[in-house]
Amino acid sequence: MHRGRGVRLSRQADRHRAAALAAPRMVGALGRTMADVTERASILIVDDSPEKIVALESILEELGQDIVKATSGREALRHLLTRDFAVILLDVRMPVMDGFETAALIRQRARSEHTPIIFVTAFPDETHVARGYSLKAVDYIFTPVVPEVLRTKVSVFVDLYRMTAQVRRQAESLRQRAAQLHRLSAASLSINGALSLDEMLEVVAKSARDILGVPRAVATARVDDRRTHRAVSSAVQWPDAEQREADVASIVCATNRPYRTLASPGERPPPFLAVPLTRRDGRNMGDLQVSGKPHGDFSQEDEAILVQLAQMTSIAIENTLYGELREANRLKDEFLATVSHELRTPLSAMLSWVWMLRRGSLDPAGSARAIEAIERNVKAQTRIVEDLLDLSRIVTGKLRLDCRLVELGPVIEMATDSIMPAAEAKGITVRSSLDPSAGPVLGDAGRLQQLVWNLLTNAIKFTPPGGRVDVQLAGSGAEAEVRVSDTGAGISRDFLPYVFEPFRQADGSSGRTAGGLGLGLAIVRHVAELHGGRMEARSPGEGQGSTFILTLPAATGREEQWEVAPSAPVVETPAAEAPVSLDGV
Repeated sequence: MHRGRGVRLSRQADRHRAAALAAPRMVGALGRTMADVTERASILIVDDSPEKIVALESILEELGQDIVKATSGREALRHLLTRDFAVILLDVRMPVMDGFETAALIRQRARSEHTPIIFVTAFPDETHVARGYSLKAVDYIFTPVVPEVLRTKVSVFVDLYRMTAQVRRQAESLRQRAAQLHRLSAASLSINGALSLDEMLEVVAKSARDILGVPRAVATARVDDRRTHRAVSSAVQWPDAEQREADVASIVCATNRPYRTLASPGERPPPFLAVPLTRRDGRNMGDLQVSGKPHGDFSQEDEAILVQLAQMTSIAIENTLYGELREANRLKDEFLATVSHELRTPLSAMLSWVWMLRRGSLDPAGSARAIEAIERNVKAQTRIVEDLLDLSRIVTGKLRLDCRLVELGPVIEMATDSIMPAAEAKGITVRSSLDPSAGPVLGDAGRLQQLVWNLLTNAIKFTPPGGRVDVQLAGSGAEAEVRVSDTGAGISRDFLPYVFEPFRQADGSSGRTAGGLGLGLAIVRHVAELHGGRMEARSPGEGQGSTFILTLPAATGREEQWEVAPSAPVVETPAAEAPVSLDGV
């Protein structure tokens, strides 16, 4: 080998060692995000030399993972048929089928196409190195192996594998949650469309079974002391089921609060979950029960779903009893619109993060940020009922703001970061220009972040792929101004005066194409007005983009006498004081 080529390979090996020795910092960061993941990953070692396998295994055993060994390429391929691996250590020179041939076959299978491969070789030949990288190898390890280098490199891929597995589980959980919420919305339509109270309770019981995936549900409504309506939807008959259900119902009616029983090994029926049906004045008028969850106990998420279904049922019962059908239809439509819009958009944002993680385009820090965003949104779903109540307070002007001095720059940056996955998914460029001289405003940082988030999300939704969205912050002494401009669909001159009215969407076609039910901009205006500000929409016309301008009064300085530490622009508060989440509107 030429001297120059040898020098290049030596430098390349030095870079590999330096990167590996620097990797513990990445591993530590990944480890912190993976603290809740306990599953073991599998590492595949492929080498025709049993002695080398033993040596590699002894180096890696302290990682505490499952180590699978193969002495040939064929044996390695057999292992890949039955399990997934975090990383493959593959010897280059093996008889019958060498490492390159084995790697090529591994890459032909969709299941193992992206499994990291580290080639292990004693021959730092540049041609071999180039061939290995052409087969999408992630690295080379040259023998004799430096134990710390090998352990560090492998541990990085183990952490990435476990993180990916965690994201997959979260994605599946989100998919199930989205399916539940979709069925919940459909159930609301059916409940309010029932022609009688008995038919309504039958729909409620069946919907509870379908949404939570349980074999038995019972809905009971006591109209008065003389009239009790009861509907059962059941695929099984538990021993003493009716007596148990009566006992649970008496507890729920007495406390007017949800009640759960835990599973006991071998006991039938399995655990119960029951929630009350309540009148508008808070009095109890029945209960909704489910039982027989296939795996484990009922969770807080199950309870939240059933509470929502029970609330819808209670409202529908009262509307039926009082004959307020026309008003009930109006409330139903508004409720469905709010629920659908509140839930759909944050789920899409979370799935965008999942898509970016699966694509592998994020570095470890970006992956950690993505998982934090997903976890934050998943937690927000459990507060959906409280969020809807807060949303109602916004519309009626009863929402209280946690007003402090707020710098708008960090607020805009946080909102921009949260929409970047959706923008990148559509190939939209997002540019920001923040005037450092813009002074603080008096407001609720969380609400203001949600307001900017809604404007940015709306811009991305109506901007075609390859377009551009600009966000600007400027100060003009007495006021601070935030502008969000896009190169999207634009707004017609006739519709521009109505753009901030709820449930209004031009001719409806663009709204159906991009999604949404026409609530976002109406709520943006409400939040702006609560802060003493105003919203303005401008557009040259359809197909020529649009600009939304938020103007807020600048802080005057008199607020200093009661000012506290500036609130962070992040919607993370204890459940009891959770502010409304406008992310889904």
